[in-house]
Amino acid sequence: MKVTMEQAGAGEEEVVIRYHQLTPELERLLKFLRKDAPIITGKNEHGQCRLLLKEIYYFERVDDKIFACTKEEEYQVSFPLKEAEEKLKGYGFFRCNKSFVVNIDRIVSVKSQLGNRIDALLDNQEHVIISRRYVKEFRNLLKGGKDCG
Repeated sequence: MKVTMEQAGAGEEEVVIRYHQLTPELERLLKFLRKDAPIITGKNEHGQCRLLLKEIYYFERVDDKIFACTKEEEYQVSFPLKEAEEKLKGYGFFRCNKSFVVNIDRIVSVKSQLGNRIDALLDNQEHVIISRRYVKEFRNLLKGGKDCG
């Protein structure tokens, strides 16, 4: 994707996007520019803080608690995994098994496994399993199909 910027004189700032096909990546960019991305807050031993979606690798359920995991930290969030799945579908997050919602922009490689499952390697070297229940939808995403949302 080519990005061109120029400084305008007076007047309102303007963003122009030219495209051949509205891809999931462009849809996420539009949502970001419109500032309608959900705000995620989480807490850990240092207190409560606001998390940027691009920093979240995945949401994980452990013992009925939900955690947002970044490259180096885990933050407990106050909403169920189903809500994370629904709120963040259009932002590159994908329900990959019963305990995880993963940020697909963090996946660097995938490997098929026995039982029609997929092992996804994230850019922080963690592995996430895409269960067979979600494999068909995930393969569609990899082929450039409709985004998760």
